Amino acid sequence: MKWILPLSVPVLLALVILYRLLFDDTGWVASWQLETQMEEIDQDIVAQQARNNWLRAEVENLRQSDDLIEEKAREDLGFIGEDESFYLILDKSK
Repeated sequence: MKWILPLSVPVLLALVILYRLLFDDTGWVASWQLETQMEEIDQDIVAQQARNNWLRAEVENLRQSDDLIEEKAREDLGFIGEDESFYLILDKSK
């Protein structure tokens, strides 16, 4: 019986330290989760930078050419010029 108290204190202390190392806010599990989140954010940043680069190139192209602006207006907004006619052909086979 005398050995229980001297043995239980170091075991309890070791368990507390192990818990803090693994599961505390600054432990290994939390660090691993933060690293995973940082990797995901880095991937999002790379994707957003690629999209921003594409948009910058698109804006530069639009600034340089009125033909491209007209083409975009036709495709995206249904632009029809003054001397043009619009024909809608319906496909009845579908």
